[in-house]
Amino acid sequence: MKRKMIIAVVVLLAGITGWCLHHYSDREVIKRTLSSIAVALGKEGEESPIQLALKMRPVKDFIAPACKVNVPESNYHELLDPELVIRYLIIYRSRQAKLQVAIDGIQVDIPGKGSAEVSALVHVTANQNQHDFFDEVHQVNFSLQKQKKKWQLHQATLPADALVHGH
Repeated sequence: MKRKMIIAVVVLLAGITGWCLHHYSDREVIKRTLSSIAVALGKEGEESPIQLALKMRPVKDFIAPACKVNVPESNYHELLDPELVIRYLIIYRSRQAKLQVAIDGIQVDIPGKGSAEVSALVHVTANQNQHDFFDEVHQVNFSLQKQKKKWQLHQATLPADALVHGH
């Protein structure tokens, strides 16, 4: 009986350890971070300046001090600071009465310590049940680097029609 109890405890500890290693792995942390940023970018209607600031804070913290944005079809390559990216997102969001952003199919490759390449589908739905409704899915690629134990966006490659122009 004592031996079965020891085996059960060892199996339980191994299971918990395996779950923790998976849950807190860089891949899973990146996936959760991107998903929470997508939620922060969403908008359910009018927002106070405080609500907007609170939603944009994790987005700003995720963007590296110099983030390169590429739009290959337009031959656009620009280094942007987080303030400019946030300003763009605020303007983009202000044009929408309601906005939902979801990130699906996240594929994370970690080629070396402290760097990650991410490919994902960004699903943007805005203004449902209104005349300016749109529903789009775009393939995007991100390069992330780990700085002070946190992942930051250093490069984003977007298709020409993804969040680059207004609706």
